[in-house]
Amino acid sequence: MLIYGIATIVLIVIYIVLSMMSRHQYDEFVEEFKDRYPLMFMAPVSLHIITKLKIMERMHSQIAVIQQKMVSLYGSKHALKNTWMFTAQLVSVGYLCIIGSFCMALLTNGDHTLFGVGCFFSILIPIFLVNQLSNQERERKNKILLELPELVNKIILLVNAGETVQQALIRCVELNNNEDSPLYEELRYAANRLTSNEAFTTVLNDFSKKCSIQDVAIFTTTVLLNYRKGGNELILSLRELSHDLWEKRKNLSKTKGEEASSKLVFPLMLIFVAIMIIVGFPALTIM
Repeated sequence: MLIYGIATIVLIVIYIVLSMMSRHQYDEFVEEFKDRYPLMFMAPVSLHIITKLKIMERMHSQIAVIQQKMVSLYGSKHALKNTWMFTAQLVSVGYLCIIGSFCMALLTNGDHTLFGVGCFFSILIPIFLVNQLSNQERERKNKILLELPELVNKIILLVNAGETVQQALIRCVELNNNEDSPLYEELRYAANRLTSNEAFTTVLNDFSKKCSIQDVAIFTTTVLLNYRKGGNELILSLRELSHDLWEKRKNLSKTKGEEASSKLVFPLMLIFVAIMIIVGFPALTIM
C-alpha cells in the first residue's frame, strides 16, 4: 500500500514539474486544436514528454501509421501537426490511466487486481483511440465513394451541355450545399484554386492526393488524359468510369446494409432474453 501511495505522489509531482516546464511553450500549437481533441489541459505536458523522450523518432513505424491516416483525413499540409496532437492525446490518456491505477490500488488498501485492471485500460484505451481513428478514415473514404458517381454524372451532363471540365467542376461545387461532404470539401478547395488561375493539372493531382482513394485517382487520370481532346472521347471515358463507380457504390451500400443488420443481432438477443424472463419467471414461481 505504501508503494502505491509513494508512486501516486511521485507521478503527480512529475506532472506538476512538467507543467511548469512546458508553461506557454506550446500555447499557440495547442490553441489551434482546442476544439478537436479532448484532454487539452494535459496537451502541453504530453507534448513536452514526446519531445524530451523523442517518441516520434523512437516509435517511427507506429507513428507513420497514424500519420498516414492523418494525411487521409486532413491532407498532407496539416497531417504532421495532427499526428503530434493525437500522439499527445494517447500519452495523456496513458498517464491518467496509470495515475488512476495507483489511486484505485491505494484506496482499496493495495488491491493488486484493481491496479492490474487500471494498467490494462492504460493500454486498451490508446488502442481503442487508434481504431477509432481508423474508423473515421474508413467512413470518410466510404462517403467519398458514395458521392463520386453522382459527381461524375454531373460533369458528364455539364460537358455535354458545352461546359469545359474546369467550368463543370466549379459549377458542381456551386450547386452543392452539403458542408459535411468530404468529397466536396476537397473539391471546393480545388475550385478556389482553379478560379485563381492555377494549373488545372496541378490542382487535379493535388485533389487526388488529398482524397487518397484509388477511384478518385482513376477519375482524375481519366480527366487529365482526355480533357484536352474533349468531345466524345472524354464523355465515353467518363461514362465507362461512371458505370464502374455505380457498381462499386451498389456493393458498398449492400455491405453497409449487411453491417447494419448484423449490429441489430445483439440488441434483438437481449430483447429475446428479456421476453423469456418476463414470460418464464411467473411460471417458475408457481412451480
